[in-house]
Amino acid sequence: MGEEEYGATLPYGIVPGPVYYMCLNCGNVMSKDQIDQLPSIMCSRCGYRVFVRLRSTRPDKVRRVYAV
Repeated sequence: MGEEEYGATLPYGIVPGPVYYMCLNCGNVMSKDQIDQLPSIMCSRCGYRVFVRLRSTRPDKVRRVYAV
């Protein structure tokens, strides 16, 4: 699960990027690869088990869709 996963393209030329999650208790930000390495889904800093997926803020991810 490394860069090979992100190399594929989706329809319309969208290239998936890395996914980051944030712990709701302490705010620790972890990548999906870091979470997959742990024995169970939990924060490595505080042990909390609730995460939210962070939205991408990269400008190349923003697309303009024209109305028909």
